[in-house]
Amino acid sequence: MKLFFQLCVLLLLTACSDEYVEPLVFGAVTWPGYEPAYVARELGYLNEEQIHLAEFTNTTAVLRAFRNGQLQIAGLTLDEALGLRRSVPDLQIFLVADLSNGADVLMVRRSIKNLSQLKGKRIGVEKNALGVYFLSLILRAANLSGQDVHIVSLPLDEQVRAFRTGMVDAVVTFDPVRSKLLQQGAEVLFDSSKVPGMIVDVLVVRGADAEAYKDQLHKFIKAWFRALGVIQHDKTRAYPIMARQERVTPAQVEEAMRGLLLLDQQENLRQFSGNSSALFNTSVDIQRILKESGIAIGSDDLAQLINPRLLKEISLD
Repeated sequence: MKLFFQLCVLLLLTACSDEYVEPLVFGAVTWPGYEPAYVARELGYLNEEQIHLAEFTNTTAVLRAFRNGQLQIAGLTLDEALGLRRSVPDLQIFLVADLSNGADVLMVRRSIKNLSQLKGKRIGVEKNALGVYFLSLILRAANLSGQDVHIVSLPLDEQVRAFRTGMVDAVVTFDPVRSKLLQQGAEVLFDSSKVPGMIVDVLVVRGADAEAYKDQLHKFIKAWFRALGVIQHDKTRAYPIMARQERVTPAQVEEAMRGLLLLDQQENLRQFSGNSSALFNTSVDIQRILKESGIAIGSDDLAQLINPRLLKEISLD
C-alpha cells in the first residue's frame, strides 16, 4: 500500500512537471529595434505562459535584472553586451535586432550650431556603456575630450524633463525620447549615421540558459521574425501597436524607423556566418574603442561571444 501511494505521488509530480514550463523572460528598454517581441505578443504569436516580456525605463535596470537572473534574454547594444561580460562571462549573442543608422542622436538647443560649440556645455547621458561609448564617438568627431564638457548622468526616463527645465544643454538619446525632445524645440546635431555600423542592437542569453531554455528560445525567435515580417510589410497593422508601446504616434514611429535597419533571419545569418563573421569583427572594433576610451569591459577573448546555433536550428513557416 505504501509503495502504491509513493508511485501515485511520483506519477502526479511527473504529470505536473510535464504541464508546467518555467517561463522565459525577455527584457529591454522601449526602443523600435526591440518592438518585434512586443508586436509578437500583441498579435498572439507568443505563448505568454512560456515567454514573458518585461519593459524597463532605462538600460541600467535591464542590466541589473539580467545580472540578477531575473531575465533570460536581454535587448542590449553591442557595446553594452561587451561590458556585461565582466559579470556574466558566459554571455552569448544569438540575434542581431538592428543596425542604427541615424536612430541614436545628440539633441541640442538651437543655439548650438556645430560640434565645436559643445565645449563647456552640459551634456546629459545615461551612464551606461552605450551612452558613454556614443558620447566618446561624438567628442572624437568634435575634437574634444571629456574634460572639455560637463557630463551629467541622466537616466533615459529623466531626459525630457532635464532638457525642458534647462538642467542640460544637450542630450545623448534615442526614440521615443528623441521624438519628445523635438517637441521641446531640441534639434539633432549628430547621429549614428555618421558612424555607420558602430551601434548594433543585439539579443543576449547566458550560455547555460541557451541550453536550458532551447525550445522556448526557438519559439521566441520564430515569433520575433514573424512579427518583424508584419512590421516590414504591413505598417498599418504594426505601427499602431508600436506607437502604443512607445507612447508616441504612428507617424513618429515611421519617422524613427527610417534611422534603423531591422535584420531578418537571412540578414542575421549573414552577420553570424564565417570564421571571422561581420558581427565578430564589429565586436573586435568596438571593444578596441571601448578600451581606448577607458571603459571597463570583459575578457579580450571573444571566441564564445557569438552563438549562431539557435538561428541555424530554426526554420520559419
